[in-house]
Amino acid sequence: MLGVTVPLDLFLASTSPRRSALLQQAGLRFALCEPGAEYAPGAGDEHRSQQGDPLALAVERARRKGAGASAPDPTVPVLAVDTVVDLDGTELGKPRDREHAEQMLRRLSGRLHRVHTAHYLRQPSTGRSLERAASAVVACGPLDAARLERYLDSGQWRGKAGSYGVQDDAQDSFHVIDGSHDTVVGLHVPAVLALLAAIREPL
Repeated sequence: MLGVTVPLDLFLASTSPRRSALLQQAGLRFALCEPGAEYAPGAGDEHRSQQGDPLALAVERARRKGAGASAPDPTVPVLAVDTVVDLDGTELGKPRDREHAEQMLRRLSGRLHRVHTAHYLRQPSTGRSLERAASAVVACGPLDAARLERYLDSGQWRGKAGSYGVQDDAQDSFHVIDGSHDTVVGLHVPAVLALLAAIREPL
């Protein structure tokens, strides 16, 4: 009906176009809001691998981004998400530049690694918050010189944890072998749906 405003399912506290696309594909109604600070003061930045368990780091960052987000309507839940690449218990952050990306890709070449995506959902009007994480195992085939150069030349590695996107059309070496593809892209839709259902339940 004309003039009827459809209520939002959530605010997404993220600047990632990939996360927005996944929510759109799932048919969720959302708007964007500014996330809170991802890193505690003095704790580093996205281009450095932080010390500690990669999954725990993802959970902590998602919590900070969600707790510090400012949404215009307190009745609508706020979702924050963080994704980390975990190589043998060590986080691989986002690349500073091409050389840094090449270093990380060479470390991943021919090996298995894990990707963890942490989701934090907060209901501002009540202060209630819920968390859920999803993990997947990714295999990277051997990256020969031609494959590596082609992907680096594409620039698609920019701004991505571990210096790659499993969905990128310039690469054919990364494949999800256990877990969900969307977890590796950066948001696990079933986890979000479960959180939304749970936060709507009366206490």
